[in-house]
Amino acid sequence: MKISVIVPIYNTSLYLSECLNSLINQTYKNLEIICINDGSTDNSLEILNEYQKKDNRIKIITQENHGLSSARNKGIEEANGELISFIDSDDWVDLNFYEKLVNALKKENADIAAASIIRTRKTYSKPRVKYEKQITANTLEEKIKACNIPKCCYVWNKIYKTSIVKNRNFKINTYFEDVLWTPLILKNSNKMVCVPDTNYYYRANSSSIVKKKQTPKKQQDAYFAKKFIVNFLKENNIPLSKKEKTIIKSIKYFLNFPILKIKEYENTQKYYLFGFLPVFSKTLKAPIIKDNTFIVWEPCSKSHSEVVPGYCKYLLDLGYHVSVLVTPERYKEGLFSRFQDKNLTLNKLTQKEIKEFFKNTPINNIKGVMVTTVGKICDCIHYNQAYSAFYPDTDRKKLLFVEHEASFALDKNSWDENLITLRKLNYKNGKSIVINPHYFGDIKITDKNKDITNFITIGAIKPNKKNSKMIIDSFYEVYKRGYQNFKVTVVGKGSLKHLPKELHKFFDIKGRLPFDKMYDEIEKADFMLTSYNEDDPEHIRYNTSGTSGNFQLMYGFLKPAIITQGFAPINGLNKENAILYDKEENYPDAIEKAINMDNQSYKTMQNKLKDYEIELYKTSLENLKKIVN
Repeated sequence: MKISVIVPIYNTSLYLSECLNSLINQTYKNLEIICINDGSTDNSLEILNEYQKKDNRIKIITQENHGLSSARNKGIEEANGELISFIDSDDWVDLNFYEKLVNALKKENADIAAASIIRTRKTYSKPRVKYEKQITANTLEEKIKACNIPKCCYVWNKIYKTSIVKNRNFKINTYFEDVLWTPLILKNSNKMVCVPDTNYYYRANSSSIVKKKQTPKKQQDAYFAKKFIVNFLKENNIPLSKKEKTIIKSIKYFLNFPILKIKEYENTQKYYLFGFLPVFSKTLKAPIIKDNTFIVWEPCSKSHSEVVPGYCKYLLDLGYHVSVLVTPERYKEGLFSRFQDKNLTLNKLTQKEIKEFFKNTPINNIKGVMVTTVGKICDCIHYNQAYSAFYPDTDRKKLLFVEHEASFALDKNSWDENLITLRKLNYKNGKSIVINPHYFGDIKITDKNKDITNFITIGAIKPNKKNSKMIIDSFYEVYKRGYQNFKVTVVGKGSLKHLPKELHKFFDIKGRLPFDKMYDEIEKADFMLTSYNEDDPEHIRYNTSGTSGNFQLMYGFLKPAIITQGFAPINGLNKENAILYDKEENYPDAIEKAINMDNQSYKTMQNKLKDYEIELYKTSLENLKKIVN
């Protein structure tokens, strides 16, 4: 069996000859020695060239400096052997290292064979992992124990069948990459054999990558690596002591002296002054997670939470337990006042606590996460930024992102067609996954009011707003035509001061309402007022690259809209399920038509709107089902 020995090299000329001598003089000869020169600036490459002249089993690959993980990955890619081994270029092995390991692996029909590790320093050596006798490990727990994980998590004292290593790359641009790689390989293997009487010599080099001063990047990677191990073993029911489960999150230094150390144990963080004096502790909050949980997270603390109930409903219909993360104030405002379900959990975490949870916690036991405003965790152009809000190595297929405004990315050619939008895009041929949330809970579908036609508008009525003026002028015209059997409910800021005095008694300005009160007002209303203008740059997005919450309310509460013809088709509206007008001067005619509409005609219009809502719901549910599966 040929062994592909992968040797990453970066500026190790002082030790490289000792490493290569231990390889070319092995008693086991069937080797290919793949040396990845990772941009060395010393004379490492010259040494490699000299050794290649002595031994044609040495293959040299030179690349720009990309780091240890990249070099190992390149070696795996180039490997031709049935077995793979790693050796760091400042280490060395016994001359019978591969002979002993291969013989044991063959005899036991194992996937991995491991040797003892001797940790060497200038003045002394000490066993790091010592096998006094041969050990055969079949279960994951036995393999973990044999490797002395989590204390030791090394890749280079072993040989692996190539079949369990190929296409399982090391994480690049990170420290402690061994810790993230080794447990997964052990789990993927059938059997491991631990072999006595041969050693891997690990040089404890004070100038090595992980021994240098712990920068914030190294501290963060160390924290994530240890957390990964703890969670991995927990998920696989492998017991750990309290000491093993305690993780150092970070250390604050002053002139290289540790001032504050933060340790984490399960859901508690403790702060130690000078590294040993406890001064503070806090409990880490987490959402409720069950066997079949999908999380819905609205990271915007002020807007867009009205879409959350609708997305929760789809996920509940697909059979998930849904755990909701929104700013707690939204619950107090009645966001879910009409919506209860035994599989719906409303968590009360601040946005800071939510972000800390996702950043520091693997979500392996969660079915998925829907982020209902991705623009709050990225710049709406570079969507890869959004993944940095989550624990490293999170399965990206589990993350669903909702974008409310596609124009920024489409203008920069960075749009991702896997993003969710509330409506089909009508901008630069952009495509997306359309999932429209318009469910708000157990709401009342009401008939048209008998005596007073109640119009409702969601948004401020202000004198300097062109669309406000259009509404006011149109109702004033209707009033002058002799109509007084109408009411305009305004959910938003405004004042009667700038309205004609004759209209004061017809306008009821509620100001900003909590969700439960807004739901009440919409139920009591007959028609939704809109005032979109195709010539207004601020309104164009409602017809091209974004949408308005007004449409979700129309669909959810079955309130026909008064809307300009240009904005109707893309939103599923037509003359059968809405009242359309073509020009601004015809807006009063549309209002008059609504006032004069009898209840039977109103019901017919509602039913047509219901037909569209049903189809929209069905299509949205099917689209979501496809991507979560």
